[in-house]
Amino acid sequence: MIVASIFKPSGRKKYVILYFDENGRRRKVIGATDKTVTERIARDLENRVLLRKEGVIDARDEARRDHEARPLVDHLADFRAHLTAKGNTSKHADLTWPRAARLLALSMGAKLADIEAPNAARKARALADERLARHLESARLSDISADRVQAALAVLRTEGRSTETINAHLRAAKGFSRWLWKVARRIRDDALAPLSLMSAESDRRHERRALSEAEAVALIQAAERGGLVGGMTGRDRAMLYRVALGTGFRAGELRSLTPEGFRLDSDPPVIVCEAAYAKNRRKAEQPITNALAAILRPWIASRPPGRPVFDTMPKLKTAAMLRADLAEAGIDYRDASGRVADFHSLRATYITAIVRGGASVKTAQTLARHASPVLTIGRYAHVAIHDQTAALDALPDLTTPPRTEAAQATGTDGRPVETATQNATHEEVSVHNSHTLQLVASSCERIANPLFPGSNPGGASL
Repeated sequence: MIVASIFKPSGRKKYVILYFDENGRRRKVIGATDKTVTERIARDLENRVLLRKEGVIDARDEARRDHEARPLVDHLADFRAHLTAKGNTSKHADLTWPRAARLLALSMGAKLADIEAPNAARKARALADERLARHLESARLSDISADRVQAALAVLRTEGRSTETINAHLRAAKGFSRWLWKVARRIRDDALAPLSLMSAESDRRHERRALSEAEAVALIQAAERGGLVGGMTGRDRAMLYRVALGTGFRAGELRSLTPEGFRLDSDPPVIVCEAAYAKNRRKAEQPITNALAAILRPWIASRPPGRPVFDTMPKLKTAAMLRADLAEAGIDYRDASGRVADFHSLRATYITAIVRGGASVKTAQTLARHASPVLTIGRYAHVAIHDQTAALDALPDLTTPPRTEAAQATGTDGRPVETATQNATHEEVSVHNSHTLQLVASSCERIANPLFPGSNPGGASL
């Protein structure tokens, strides 16, 4: 007996089926132009409802079957929407889903030249994205496999892509696969879980370096002397570099700062980056030194309220702007070791100075706003060779033969008498421990860059 309702709306060619599912929710399905065929569809729907109620059919399996029928490109679009809804920036979403799509397309036989833009021009990227979407229209979820993706990674290596670029594509594809399995429940297993990222340390194509104190001073002075570069005046560029070197803020975070975020009279003074613009999506109240606050105070007072203080900062050519000031300051963009000084190097300089200043690992991680201390110490804290040599002074002197027990003077209680040197050593340890606590408590005040007292070589005016 057919319980579902079947009718043909006025002016329509196909019949419509109304029925209730196993949860009592009313469902609507478009049938066929023939009533008999539509009745058979309705009976099949009712039978499936009964089987689901009895537990013979798993509703999740049916849902996965429906998802399997959809083109892979549709799932990728849903993944992008998920990234945006989760709070990621549109830039992150726009980078992540094309990487996942590109790697999956390569795993299904696409040629890299057909799906990758030859340059960064907007039109070229749009054409490449269009070809990529066309290639994935016929692909389905079941086409995703670890073996195929591993082969696609080999294609990227053959094409000369760096390990970091390959890892970025794999990370995006793994994120998509994990979302399909754990969040969207569209596949039974995470197909790409067995794949691991490669170590990028042995194949780093673009290794940054931290600026020295003298280089940071020269950079700011060159900016202040210079004219308009990249749409920014020399004074504004100098202030931009000071804030970058004194906070470790990234380029996108710097662009978002407004006068209201500069709390220069608080104790300690802080600069606030709102959560919507921070990379980790957490509001950042970054402490700065009193010296930097004093320099910024009159400049901030001249900025219009409610508008970004660095509103003329270029969106895509910050590196070109910095390179112009580096050249004016006589600083090589690439050093003898092949490391480069780009805009993100200002952040590397900040973090490196924090670590060199004696801050604890936890303090350095907090000021760097990293999720893991491994990133803070491993990648950003660049240690100079003489810093390493200085650490060796703490090792014991093994060139002098140890004194024999008989030669040691003893007191009346039979214990060795401490010499003046030993007493001095105990005092040094005590002073060192106290000094370390002071260093940790005032890490920001001890950053070795031109924004802080005592770090202005030759008394240069900044």
